[in-house]
This record gives sequence, structure tokens and C-alpha cells, in this order.
Amino acid sequence: MIISRPQTGKVRTRRNFVMSFLVGLFLIAPWVVLPEGSPLIRLDIPRRVFHLFGGLFIPQEGLILWFFLLTMGLSLFFFTSVIGRVWCGWGCPQTIYTDLFDRIGRFVLDSKYGKKDASIVGKYTVYFLWIVVSFIASFHWIAYFVSPYEMVADYLSLAAFSQSYFYFTLFFTGAMFLDIGFIREQFCRYACPYARFQTLLMDEHSWNVTYDFKRGEPRRDGKTKIGDCIACNMCVVVCPTGIDIRDGLQVGCVACGKCVDACTSIMARENKKTLIGYFSLKQIETGAKIKWIRPRTVIYAILLTVVITGATIQLITRSPMSMIAASNKSMPPILIPDNKIRAFVALRIQNIAPIEKEFQLSAFDTRHGKEILVRSGEENNQFKLGSGEIKSISVVLETQTLSEQELNEGYLPGSIVLNNASDPDERLEKKLSLTLPRR
Repeated sequence: MIISRPQTGKVRTRRNFVMSFLVGLFLIAPWVVLPEGSPLIRLDIPRRVFHLFGGLFIPQEGLILWFFLLTMGLSLFFFTSVIGRVWCGWGCPQTIYTDLFDRIGRFVLDSKYGKKDASIVGKYTVYFLWIVVSFIASFHWIAYFVSPYEMVADYLSLAAFSQSYFYFTLFFTGAMFLDIGFIREQFCRYACPYARFQTLLMDEHSWNVTYDFKRGEPRRDGKTKIGDCIACNMCVVVCPTGIDIRDGLQVGCVACGKCVDACTSIMARENKKTLIGYFSLKQIETGAKIKWIRPRTVIYAILLTVVITGATIQLITRSPMSMIAASNKSMPPILIPDNKIRAFVALRIQNIAPIEKEFQLSAFDTRHGKEILVRSGEENNQFKLGSGEIKSISVVLETQTLSEQELNEGYLPGSIVLNNASDPDERLEKKLSLTLPRR
């Protein structure tokens, strides 16, 4: 386990702002309830719905999930190729909470933090505070799946111990305590998959934390000064993963920028510019400006734009309702008097709008342009559904009188339509083929 030395500087200040914003957003978002009563963000697994910024998404909308995952993947490709491992150093929870744990350790133990001669009471005080932070973070992580208001009420009434989320919270609390408290940089160096394929996404033009070997090498050897690097090794001392940035791009580098601040402060004493900063390898080798527009960034940008455009169109045109229609296999269509066909259909209807809506059912014979009578057991085939509510019903469809020729066509193509009773333009149509009984 590596305990790096704290370091102040411009990069540190900016990272503090970004990290505070991300942690604050993570802790606040689960508590936000929109005016219509839906949570800002919540994956409600029992109800099989996903609340996201006022929208309600269901598992049947697989295309939207596909667009989301593709957008995340291409964003990772694009931004890594342009600005390197910015996610690892500025947004990854592993980095953020490791930094927070270190702050707690130094607050309690001061200069003894990470040293063997630290007091036992101090060490266990640090461990206790780490567990508290882990519990708070785990509680809020579970709050993205279960209402935090309900969980707080259950904890106060001691009813939480009988709930499954309580044991998930305990598991994540223990996992976070062990990971952030003791595994720490080993996860970044040996377990993180992103660290493995980052080198494939970056090239000599990527803007990343880089050592200027042209100026720095060869390093100072004793009193013999050759390059600008004075071999103070501060860049290694402050590194949270214990690497030496002067050895080039490595899997363990999370691009946190602590070595940038350290080198900047040391070089300032020599009245020289920092040897470590946000540069591109090509910029150091040739002194040329960073080439932002290049084949890989253009390809990633085009693909990302196409996917985002597709996702936007899909979101704009999505219907705020879902309906699954299936013919009842155990009760095939039958012929009734007056040459009419009666069919039995099972429907599963869900309101995926953030507010309650009233719906109406209708059906049509699409081949002959005739209306089909719908018997649903609801008055005027109208019913109300709350946000996310599901209604499973069996309906009876009855055609108008069919001619002998129409009866001999073998099947009847039809459609069943679900309308918003207050907005006829909001409709969802499902095709349905009715097998005509043999005569």
C-alpha cells in the first residue's frame, strides 16, 4: 500500500473543485424528487423501470440502452485519444475516494499517517472514519435503486434489518473499506481494464501528463548537472501509484497531475519551467503544436456524433407507452353467426410517461379498411394508468361481417391501437395477424 505525500498546486486546486462537484452530485442526486413525484435518477428493479431526468425507461427499450452503452464506449475512445487518462485522474471513484481516505488519515494522524509508529488509537480512529465514509457512500449507491427516504425511515424504525438492501449496503461498505483503504493503487495497476487498453487509444499526439525528457535528461548525478532534472524524485514521492513518470507512459499512471504540481514547485526554485506537465509526446520530441485533428480522433468523433444523433432521434420520437399484443394460443379465432370472426388477444400495457394518463383501445382490419370491435371490460375501452403502471388484460376482437371470399383468404391482417385519450396524435400501433378458421 502506497501513501503518497500531499501536494498543492494549480492542478490540485482544479482537481479539488472537480472532485467536490462529482461527490456532491453523487450524494445529492438520489434525494432529488421532481415536481411530478418521480425521482431524478433511479433504477427501480422490482418495478422494472429506470427513472432518468424525468424520463421513464423500460427493459423493452433495448435500442435506447444500446445507444447509451455505445455512446459511453465511443466517448471513452474519443476523449482518451485526445486528452489521455483524464477519467482516471479526475473522475474515477477509485482515485477520488483514495484521496478522501488520505485526507482523513492525515487529519487524524498528521505526519504519522502511513507510518508504523502511528498510535493504535489513531489508526483505529482512521479505520472507523473510513468505515463511516464507506457506509455513507454505499448507502447513496443503493439509493440509486431504492428510495433513500424509505431507507432512512426503515433505519429509524429498525425495519431495515429485514430488507435485502441492508445486506447489499453492508457488502458494499466492506468492499469499499478494503478496496480504498488497503488495495488502493493495486487495483489501478493490476485489475483495472481501462489501464490495459489505454495505450491502444492514445498516440504521440494525445495530451497527457508527460515528462519532458529532452530538457530533463540526463539527470543530475551528484553535483554534476547535465540536464534540467535535479533527480529530487519528488514526482515519485507524490505519485499515488508509486511510478516514476520519467520512465514514460505506464499502466500505473492515472494522470492525476500531482507530479506536475511537484515538479512545478521544484523547478520554480531553479527559475525554470516544469519538466512534467500536460504535453503530447510529439510536442516534446519536436516542439510542434499538438495535432488535435488526426485520423483516429476524426473517426471517433464521427462515430460518436452519429450515435448521439441516433440516440437523440430515438428519444424524441419514442412513444410514452408500451404495449405487447399476443394471440391466445389456447383459444384460436372462431367463426360466429353473421360470418364474423371472434379472436382472443392478451395485452400487456405500460405507461412510461412521468405522469398519469388515460388510454383508449381500438382495432382495425388493415386489409379491408374496416374497424374491429374491441371488448376489454372497460367502459368505452378507456382506462387510466399511473406513471410506470402496468395493466395486463385479455380482450376480445370481433370483426364486421366478412364475405365468403374474405373468409377464404386464410388470415386477416389487423392492428390494435393504443391511444392517449386526451391526445389522439399520441398513439402506439401493434400489428396482429388473425388466423381465419377453416370452414
